[in-house]
Amino acid sequence: MSNPVMDEHQNDGGSDGGNRRDGTGPGINPSSMDVFEFMRLGRLAQGRVGLGRFLRLMQDLPEQPAGEQGEVSWEAQGERGARGEQLLRLRIQAAPRVTCQRCLGAFAWPVDAEVLLQPVLNEAELDQDLPQEEEDVDADLPERVLGSRRFDLLAQIEDELILSIPYVPRHPVCPDGRGGDDAEDAPAPKRPSPFGVLAQLQRKDPADE
Repeated sequence: MSNPVMDEHQNDGGSDGGNRRDGTGPGINPSSMDVFEFMRLGRLAQGRVGLGRFLRLMQDLPEQPAGEQGEVSWEAQGERGARGEQLLRLRIQAAPRVTCQRCLGAFAWPVDAEVLLQPVLNEAELDQDLPQEEEDVDADLPERVLGSRRFDLLAQIEDELILSIPYVPRHPVCPDGRGGDDAEDAPAPKRPSPFGVLAQLQRKDPADE
């Protein structure tokens, strides 16, 4: 990610080529943005925000460092899919401090994630079944989320951070030497995306039960 600006301010490159850094006027407010207009115009926005702002995330984390080390860098891009659908590509980078569940020491867990979202107008669209031809390639499909004219992009960023941290974080090798090739050191699974789980439940054939 290039040249992000600090805190909730963002670098918003709209269709007019503007480069707004103050987060005011025609620029976007990442906590309350018209996501449909943002996607329609194919806009790009970048920013940084302190991890301490994300209260749900912080419930399971130790105190985070001050300055850039305690921030998440994000980038949002509106784009069109192969069928002309409006999509939102979200990229986040951060290194939140987590607690090792083996030695109980704190260490930085690198997060470098990218997700393709499809904000929809209402819950009916959110629950709509996928066409059969798309079910065969669902690994490449965007995740449907409920969009809004006051979409909270920061809440979405927090969701992706939570999903990127394992249930049981551990040092590769703890400072006391524990770790390595033990069976207990197999990578812990990440939290499954709630949107992917919902889609699987919706496609489940009742005859299989």
